[in-house]
Amino acid sequence: MFFIYLWVMLKSPSAIAKPSKGTIFYNRLVRFIKVGSFLHIIGLLGIVLFFICFKASLFYLAHQQLILGYIWGLLALFFFTVPFFAEFDAYGRYQNYKQIKDSLFEMGYDRRLLKPFMHSKCQRDSVVVAAQDLNHDKEVEVFFHEMGYRSYHILPDTFNRNPLVLFSPVFWKQILFNEYYEFRNFYW
Repeated sequence: MFFIYLWVMLKSPSAIAKPSKGTIFYNRLVRFIKVGSFLHIIGLLGIVLFFICFKASLFYLAHQQLILGYIWGLLALFFFTVPFFAEFDAYGRYQNYKQIKDSLFEMGYDRRLLKPFMHSKCQRDSVVVAAQDLNHDKEVEVFFHEMGYRSYHILPDTFNRNPLVLFSPVFWKQILFNEYYEFRNFYW
């Protein structure tokens, strides 16, 4: 009787060891970097270009060339905002990653699950990382290839159809302000 009780206790979910907070944080950080690698590179590039433009602006302002100084200052201001937009977008793609990973785990690989996430390179990257975690990466890569997407398709489909979508508040809300998604099945 004791051995049956011990066996049942060891098989129960409460007996499975939960990873430490450090392990969970590390793995989430790795996934966040993998999901948004392209966006993180854009953010770093924005920081570098900000410092270059800011230094050029100070140089021209110090030499009494105000128009060039202001132009470089405006460029510096633009490049100052790029990392913020890139990181907000990376956060949104990480939420997509968590959502699609849960969906793939619960329902298995299904093309219909991937269709809402195939319209931008960043969303496709989040799907690929989730698929790699669940060993569906080959099917996902074949699906995106069949849909006509290649590595050089960087801009979102909506932007290619209508470049003025950048002035739409709905576009920016969908890109930058995604709701937090809590994992249902995973720690990372």
